[in-house]
Amino acid sequence: MTASDLPSRFRAIRTSARQLLGALCGTAVEGTPPLRPAIAPQIPPIALPAWIAPAGQQGQPFEVPANDVGIEIWGNKKAPPRFYFDPILPSIFERTLVLESFTPADGRMEWMFTGPKGGFTISADAFQIELLERHYDSPGFNTMPEKPARHPEFISSVLKAGYTGQLKALTVRLDGQLGLTILANGLPILQRECLLDVNRHQLAASSANTHACGILLSPPPEKVRIHVAPDKSHQTMRGFGGITSMLAYNRMDAAGKEQWWDFLCQYNLLIQREYPIGQRLNPAMDNWDRLEDAVPHYYGDNFAVGEISDFSYNRKIRGFGGQVWFEFWRLPDWMGEDDSKFTAAVIAYCREAQAKASSAPEIVGIQNEIKPADDIWPGRVLALRQALDQAGFSQVRLHMNDSVYLWQAIEWARIFRGSAEAWKAIDYSAAHFYDFPLHSPEEQDKYDARIAEWNEATGHKPFLSTEICINYARCQTASYRMAFSMGQLYHKNLVLMNAEAICYCWLLIDVEQPSYGWTRSLFVTDRSRNFAPTPSSNQLRVFGAFSRRVRQGMTRVDATSGSPDLLVSAFKGEGNQTTLILLNRSTSPVEIQLDWTGARFTEMECTHFYHENRVTPLDAASPEARGEIRVEPGSIVTLTNVPLGSQCSNSNG
Repeated sequence: MTASDLPSRFRAIRTSARQLLGALCGTAVEGTPPLRPAIAPQIPPIALPAWIAPAGQQGQPFEVPANDVGIEIWGNKKAPPRFYFDPILPSIFERTLVLESFTPADGRMEWMFTGPKGGFTISADAFQIELLERHYDSPGFNTMPEKPARHPEFISSVLKAGYTGQLKALTVRLDGQLGLTILANGLPILQRECLLDVNRHQLAASSANTHACGILLSPPPEKVRIHVAPDKSHQTMRGFGGITSMLAYNRMDAAGKEQWWDFLCQYNLLIQREYPIGQRLNPAMDNWDRLEDAVPHYYGDNFAVGEISDFSYNRKIRGFGGQVWFEFWRLPDWMGEDDSKFTAAVIAYCREAQAKASSAPEIVGIQNEIKPADDIWPGRVLALRQALDQAGFSQVRLHMNDSVYLWQAIEWARIFRGSAEAWKAIDYSAAHFYDFPLHSPEEQDKYDARIAEWNEATGHKPFLSTEICINYARCQTASYRMAFSMGQLYHKNLVLMNAEAICYCWLLIDVEQPSYGWTRSLFVTDRSRNFAPTPSSNQLRVFGAFSRRVRQGMTRVDATSGSPDLLVSAFKGEGNQTTLILLNRSTSPVEIQLDWTGARFTEMECTHFYHENRVTPLDAASPEARGEIRVEPGSIVTLTNVPLGSQCSNSNG
């Protein structure tokens, strides 16, 4: 072997090892462990139960015929015979092949699911069922051994389960918590995490002697009644927002900036959560908005995103009815742990903001993601409150240090409450949510208990959800199902925690590696189009399903759902403004009957893999205007009479 052979030989060995470990573990070797471990049954093979067909079953007939050798594709080898199913699949679903006849002979039946970045195949013969996941969204896969002749493809894992008995039904369930489950005759036999979006499916026979026919079943719709009690009020909303990188914003040309303000208004992202200069703040405290002093935020191979302010930007967002929140992260070395220097810096920022941006920040946080020292923070909180009042900023509200994880924030809240005087000076509790389990309905339900613990720890003090995004290394993907799983966290924030505001991590950044745009930010700058602001993944549409029609000043009211998998939140505002948000995390469609006296909706928004906050006007006499609608699996439907924000850039901001 020559030196030139080493790279290719090494790649082959590494690939084979990863495929072997993937087959054993159901995951790639690198990165974090799987959020949902792959499960395959133990040897010996599973004895399948008898299949009990659902009453009145109707579905799409299918047949993969025997003695059909397939067709030749583009001069390649002959493809096996296939049967193509319609229609397009929802993003989460359950489908069952009821096998009226199944003769594997010397081959197997292959049920293939495909999507924009990959797919999976379930294969069955007379003794074994196999689940194979593949990815084909990178030309880098062409360097791997045994690649297909026509397209790049990487097989990431293979799971197998032996069985005995007669296979009469094969079910695929792709759920709303990133799970993929395979059932045989109704019995779960294979399970793994799956981050992919798939849209279509087809059947193939691997041998001319293999034959299968039957019907494809879909779950029937579930009828659910929703009751809204508008007289039972909860929190009043401040709104939605996040952090805009001032370096990214200032790379835009005039047209890009105009488009940016239109986006912010349309999606109601009018809270600018400042990441002001911190470590590079000079002792004179006069470089708050000097862009060249921006503190780097390095994500992977990316250039600096920056901690810095732009007071002209803040003035403009206030002109649109928005607000600005200020919070230090890392402090400059010269400040140390001196409370007087810390409070002097906050006051200096407030004064410069008032002079340049028309107002001091509406809310000031004590410190971002830094644990309060037991012997420092009570005095710091009280000193800051006193300094703000004496400087004429008594209208500025305070929120507690916001932890990275909710479990940690609970500990911090208990520390804060140890000083009754300092806790009283805090107006808002606050937390980040980087410990939310995306992968399992059971774990998400357990998270509800953690939320209840938080509410008890804070004494139900008004709450701000100050930072949300996906931070699991394994989950850095642009998939809709990933964003949809996050939608369940937004619901919990609003309904279980009474959040008055939800802020995404970054609203806008400029990235090298696209995965940081897929999950850390709602928008990126598109360098191929004059650095124009561009939605960077499916995260924006899901966040927008909540933000677009819930305006500042609206109040959440009580809403109950007849199904645990239909998540419902309701809001009312002045002038009979009403918004109802429905998230269906079930694999079945849901038909809604709504009890909300006096509510009439003028528009319906649908958020889905196929619909980017699609708006449909409603006729006043239509059932939909009264809330009688169908919500497909994996969809978020917003019923509203609240006008959509638009033409922000034409305001006097």
